[in-house]
Amino acid sequence: NERRMHVRAYEYWASLLNGRPFPNIQDLDPQSISDFGTHSVLLDFSRSIENPTVAYLGRKLREECGVLYGIRTVSDVPPRSLVSRLTDHCLQILANKAPIGFEAEFTNHHGLPTLYRGILMPFSSDGETIDYVYGVINRKRAASDAMCHALEQEVAGALGNPAAASAPAPL
Repeated sequence: NERRMHVRAYEYWASLLNGRPFPNIQDLDPQSISDFGTHSVLLDFSRSIENPTVAYLGRKLREECGVLYGIRTVSDVPPRSLVSRLTDHCLQILANKAPIGFEAEFTNHHGLPTLYRGILMPFSSDGETIDYVYGVINRKRAASDAMCHALEQEVAGALGNPAAASAPAPL
């Protein structure tokens, strides 16, 4: 009962290996994965390494991008969207020939601080070449600096330290 989506996605990927270095792309149907399919993207590198085709984009990621249709290639991915965080790591997976997990924080296209965690996993159509990459990513909003400062003041006041509650936040 793993809580972390990227770990569940990795376990799914590993279950498809069947003794091969990479799972076969024919074994993957992102739409049928109820656990994390809506938080996933499938990139097809068979036509272009520089600008792969977006073969599948899950509903939650389309909504987060603010674009329900029209993302056909990586160059169509809106900057500072959650999907752009995945596509930033694509060339690493081709070089490493292994899944890559990552987590970080960024300011999204709405100007909100966002924490994210994801994984990219290689797939192959011929058993040797990585020509597909399947990514799963999840996010949560991070508290802004102003909100953190306000919470610190409230906690200090609740603990009976009014001087700390009224002091300005250190720079």
